[in-house]
Amino acid sequence: MKKFKGSLLLILALVLALGGCGNQAQGGADNGGSEAKSVKLKISTNVPPGHIWTQTVNKFKEDVEKQTDGRITVEVFPSSQLGGTNDVVQMLNSGSVDYAVIPTAFLTSSYPDLNAWFMPFLFEDMEDAMKMRGTDESKELLKVFAKDQNFKGVDWLFTGNHSILMKNGKMDSPEDFKGKKIRAPGTQAITDLYNALGASAVSMPLTEVYSALKTGVVDGINASVNSIASQKYHEIANDFTLLNQTAFNAVVLQSNSTNKKLSDSDLELINNAMKSAVDWGNDEAITELEENMKKVKKTDLNIHKVEDIKPFLSVKDEIYQKYSEQSDIIKAFIEKAQD
Repeated sequence: MKKFKGSLLLILALVLALGGCGNQAQGGADNGGSEAKSVKLKISTNVPPGHIWTQTVNKFKEDVEKQTDGRITVEVFPSSQLGGTNDVVQMLNSGSVDYAVIPTAFLTSSYPDLNAWFMPFLFEDMEDAMKMRGTDESKELLKVFAKDQNFKGVDWLFTGNHSILMKNGKMDSPEDFKGKKIRAPGTQAITDLYNALGASAVSMPLTEVYSALKTGVVDGINASVNSIASQKYHEIANDFTLLNQTAFNAVVLQSNSTNKKLSDSDLELINNAMKSAVDWGNDEAITELEENMKKVKKTDLNIHKVEDIKPFLSVKDEIYQKYSEQSDIIKAFIEKAQD
């Protein structure tokens, strides 16, 4: 009997010892003691591989995969391969896409506060607009998505400010706009600007713009130096007026579902990598703009610089007042940009 009890005690001791080892191993996993898991991230952009915004997410991909020795991989889908804006927004909500870079203008109908970026004549140039990136006022704009979506705004990417490219004629006074048809993004603030100037804002897909300008469906287009260089609009237009009427940027969005598949340390790593990539992308955008301006100047395009925007100020003030009354966020954004 004593022998039996002794054996039983020995068995119990072994069970307890093994259980303790198991708990210790489990505790090691919680503390990162076990091997970290592999993760795949997906990113969508609506622009081609050569565009600075897609180059930026490729920079993010390169940095993340290098820092994790390929344990975290990043798959980039440029050129709207995953669908249009609405499709990608749904994917962010479901978590089937982790990040997306979407032009801010494409989201203003759902999030009217984003019209803040398109207040006319608020920024002298792209670098001036970039100064708003890290402000509390622009961070408030990033929060508008969190109210009713399963994704959040992370940061802002920029490209050249928009001016006016016309098939014929410079546009250095409000009178020059009267009766003209101008292709522009479907952004209410930009539409309001052209309506106030007596022009008609025409919305159409980017793929149709070249033909529309060539055949006279529109008289001119909202255009940046970069878009003229990349889309070769100088082949079918004669006059480019550097009015710098609005900024143009994109918002980097992240699915909240992404957080759930990453450890705290991995999440910190990718957040830092994204910020570094966006820093790089915005610096590169400045260089790209300078290089493209040199290219555009070598074409036969007549380039006009508006020396005095005072004739446009009454229209500007009218739009500022309208949107400031509609949104405290836009009002604060305008005031900060004007400091």
